[in-house]
Amino acid sequence: MMDDRFTKYIKLYILIFLLFLSVPVIISLIIGLVYGFTKIISIGPAESIFEILVLSMPVIVFTTTYAIFFSRTKNHPITLVKGISYGVFSIGLILCIFYLTRDLVTYFRSHQQDITDYGSFSTLFLAGNIATLFLVAILQAFSTSKEKDWLEKANEKEYH
Repeated sequence: MMDDRFTKYIKLYILIFLLFLSVPVIISLIIGLVYGFTKIISIGPAESIFEILVLSMPVIVFTTTYAIFFSRTKNHPITLVKGISYGVFSIGLILCIFYLTRDLVTYFRSHQQDITDYGSFSTLFLAGNIATLFLVAILQAFSTSKEKDWLEKANEKEYH
């Protein structure tokens, strides 16, 4: 009986010791990984690839969102809303491609380091895309019939 309690407490003390030992080890591993990542990025071609990736991130996000909305609009019941949505999404996709092209040309010509020099990071581009997506989502939501919740579906099954 005494040995069982002794081993149990020894295991507990070892686990507590390893827990406190693991926290600084994990923190140093994270710092080492971040430091190593920055060293890899600071190499010439990798730095340019990283900068281009950061530069194109807003356009990638909005293009993906427009593509998702574009595919979901296919099943919308009202033709007028579907046409308006397709038109707005097409204009949004064209503007995203325009801004990305213009920003990449600016990047390769002047190699600016400040993201405020690029159009895809402008307030007009970011807020305009978010507002456009929000307004089209509201338009589609109001023109779609109300979806039945689980209680209404259960009541329908009960009566049929």
